[in-house]
Amino acid sequence: MNRAVNSISLNIAEGSGKSSSKAFDYHLEIAVGSAFEVASAAFLAQDQGYITEHEWKSLYDEGERLAKAINSFRSTLHP
Repeated sequence: MNRAVNSISLNIAEGSGKSSSKAFDYHLEIAVGSAFEVASAAFLAQDQGYITEHEWKSLYDEGERLAKAINSFRSTLHP
């Protein structure tokens, strides 16, 4: 889960350093995938008893909010 969490910000940072909107969009797409990966890993952690349902719900809601925000930003790259 740590790798997926780190992947979100690292892909955004890497993409922002690219010279084209297409390349930046590609990295943002990977970041969104990583956000969903975190949500999925949180579900598995809750299912296996590592975190509470409340903690899972918090992680899921935050991941969903982040994915929506990234996708909203992505839409500005393709006017």
